[in-house]
Amino acid sequence: MADWLPYGWKIPHREFSGFLTLLAVQLVYIGFAVRFGRGRQTAGLLARYALALQLQALAEMLMLAVTVAVVGCCMLVLMGVMGDHETQQEVLAYVFDEGSWFSLLMSVLMLPALTMLVGAWRLHALSKTPGAVLAAADGSLTQRVLVVGADAGDLRQVLTSMLERLTDRTMPGLGRQWYTPHPRLLVRELDGSPEYELVWTNCPMKLLVCVRLNDGGGQNVLARSVLRGGWHKLALFATPLDALAQMQYIDTQLLAPLRDQLAKVSAERQRDALHGRAVETQLRILQAQIEPHFLFNTLANVRHLYRSSVEAGEDMLDHLIAYLRSAMDDLRAEDSTVVREMDLAMHYLAIMKIRMGERLAYRFILPDELLEHPFPPAMLISLVENAIKHGIAGSEQGEIVLSASVAGGQLRLRVADNGAGLSSVGGTGVGLSNIRQRLEAMFGTAAWLEVGAEPGAGFTATIVIPLQERKD
Repeated sequence: MADWLPYGWKIPHREFSGFLTLLAVQLVYIGFAVRFGRGRQTAGLLARYALALQLQALAEMLMLAVTVAVVGCCMLVLMGVMGDHETQQEVLAYVFDEGSWFSLLMSVLMLPALTMLVGAWRLHALSKTPGAVLAAADGSLTQRVLVVGADAGDLRQVLTSMLERLTDRTMPGLGRQWYTPHPRLLVRELDGSPEYELVWTNCPMKLLVCVRLNDGGGQNVLARSVLRGGWHKLALFATPLDALAQMQYIDTQLLAPLRDQLAKVSAERQRDALHGRAVETQLRILQAQIEPHFLFNTLANVRHLYRSSVEAGEDMLDHLIAYLRSAMDDLRAEDSTVVREMDLAMHYLAIMKIRMGERLAYRFILPDELLEHPFPPAMLISLVENAIKHGIAGSEQGEIVLSASVAGGQLRLRVADNGAGLSSVGGTGVGLSNIRQRLEAMFGTAAWLEVGAEPGAGFTATIVIPLQERKD
């Protein structure tokens, strides 16, 4: 090397010139790495990482050399087995030739320079992503943490679904040409929580995704890029370009969509909760609209009877007390039963019977097995009142029949009168409208109100709800 220097230049200790040159190149390489930092506070960190990249490159080159040597030995053995001894001898002669050994020695001496070249190339590739070099040096490149406040069940369901979606070949792949684009998904339980493993064929790195509780009581979705087992461990630590590619992939294909989906699920739950409270408020309002209607009509009946007959008035008052005792609790209850609603209707009809005399008759058809089945409060009595007021008010021989039955998994409570039929449709106003609104709010499309009328054949109204378990 000294012969290449300009005339008059001298290098002391020529025997160390190669070592000094290698040391100078090493310092240039470390300086190249340090320039990606933020001054002195990161210089040491980046210098150590640059040396680590050299060591990793050396391990990879040694693996390659061992692989070439093993393949060469296998070829020599195969030549011997196949009887091609002449070619075998030529290869052996070339291997053990003095020139070949010199070339091998020179290659070994060039290893430090080659490792620096590989390390510099990796640093340059990382530098295309802002902050990636420093993140690789401090270890933050290989992991991502997403803080979520979602329900644990929702998080597990959405996370599993999205990870399974990554294995779909129609989805975007990893984008590294040496590996398969779509991973295999492995799931195992770890401390009572699932851990997901994404493995790409031929890639030395794999992704581990798990859920951990944080100090604030919330949950963290932790994604880490780690070395796979077996011979991949010879890479010593995370290969930076593979880790960068996996982290970019997991950011765009998992963590960002997961955050958006969990926010959507949370918004839907809040909307459902608000809707539920609105429905409950609506039910209270609709139910409250019925209470004074019942009470005022009944008190008017008592006053009317006391004017005409004290004995009938006392009888009416007894039924009114029984009616109010049942009605006051029932009208404010969230739920009731078939027998309670029929009992309330019976007291009301008894009061009306005293007032109307022989003009009113009523009967009940109620199977014993349906007595304790749940039924919404204050609906049946509204149908009975509608039948009295609009169905048989002008009839000389009016009859009301209340019946309960089951058909097609639905509980049906029916109120029928023999009044004017179609002319009574004018009575399907506020009372029946409230019933329809309450049924829709409580059961959606699973419950409804059926009405029917024929000229001169009376009017029927049937409340149909899903058959629920008995309240025994």
